[in-house]
Amino acid sequence: MAIDKAYTNSEFRGQIHIPAPPTPFADNGDLMGDAFAEVLEYYVSTVKVDGLLIAGSNGEGYAMTTDELRQVTEITVRTIAGRVPYYVNVTRTSAKASIARAEVAAEAGATGICLMGHPVILDATEDEIVTRFEKVGKAVPLPMMVYNSSHLQQFNIAPEVLTRIADVAPVACLKDGNRDPDHIRDMMAAHGDRFPVLSGHRETLIPSILLGCGGFVSTGPELFGATVREVFEVHDMTPAERFALHRKYIEVIDAALYDSVPPAGIKGALNLIGLPAGVPRDPVLPLTPAQEAHLRAVLVKYGILEGEVKAAQ
Repeated sequence: MAIDKAYTNSEFRGQIHIPAPPTPFADNGDLMGDAFAEVLEYYVSTVKVDGLLIAGSNGEGYAMTTDELRQVTEITVRTIAGRVPYYVNVTRTSAKASIARAEVAAEAGATGICLMGHPVILDATEDEIVTRFEKVGKAVPLPMMVYNSSHLQQFNIAPEVLTRIADVAPVACLKDGNRDPDHIRDMMAAHGDRFPVLSGHRETLIPSILLGCGGFVSTGPELFGATVREVFEVHDMTPAERFALHRKYIEVIDAALYDSVPPAGIKGALNLIGLPAGVPRDPVLPLTPAQEAHLRAVLVKYGILEGEVKAAQ
């Protein structure tokens, strides 16, 4: 039986930017609460985001205890103070463990939760994936961001699977990390009028905006501050301008995410622009001097940091 459709009314419509801020940890692994509040304020006041994904992959939710998840949610509640909605990632391998995290997030004041398919189980069936979302959604019926990341969960949530999920869980939006243009097109055709389909990969960001998707959930573009909203103006750009924008964002996101083990790069970038992002938690190591030098050069190249652009040797 379908859930109450009132739960599917999304708070997000139109041109939406939802980044996933990193969680600052000290060298000894301790959570840096005041620093996290400062990072959140940057996202809300400077970047002017439409929402946030807390404790996501780059927020190192996978490395947090349940008590730490409660702490970061409570810090978010106090800092955001209702200015934007946000989702707390509650993904764990089992539905039971995910429900336990969702209950803690709800008790701490979360406005929504984020859940992905099985992050460990290989070759999960469609029924197993749908049942997982159904169990969590019924136990904690907060607005839900469905996170489709086929490379992390070993299962691609196709449009017809999302239809089944949305019939049994309070889906508010989709973060789609699939980079296949055909998949993005089909997902938007099937669900774009029901709730926002948000691009979750650097390669699909600009193409998805051109197709009319609801916006994007990503890490890296927030380094541009409020000017990140230029991506919503691609329809009015010339082909050359559009391509230059696409290339710029891919280069910055690559430097901040994929030239090192996430979230070392995005933490390093935020530290470079003056925010206390801390260091990654074990087993991820901070940037090496060479990685930091490359990241700095890319940030200087695109005006995120001041400095001289040096020619390649």
